[in-house]
Amino acid sequence: MFFNEEGILNIDEAVLETPSYKKIMEDGIVTEEELVSQAQKVVSMLQTMEKKYNEEQLSEIKALLTESSVLYAVYNIHSIQNLNK
Repeated sequence: MFFNEEGILNIDEAVLETPSYKKIMEDGIVTEEELVSQAQKVVSMLQTMEKKYNEEQLSEIKALLTESSVLYAVYNIHSIQNLNK
């Protein structure tokens, strides 16, 4: 579910299959309004989670989101470095 056969996180595939991503990318352009709307969706989801989960669970979720963001950032930097070779 989360990983491919090489043990790599399948986040790219998951993003491509997400209805919100498909809708935003229909015309190939990301507008300011689409960006704000997606940000609001994420904030709303996080606020819902804050109400549902205890502090320990929220701490684990925060750690996961933070490390996922680190992965995303370094993946993009690695991709840019490979373009410059």
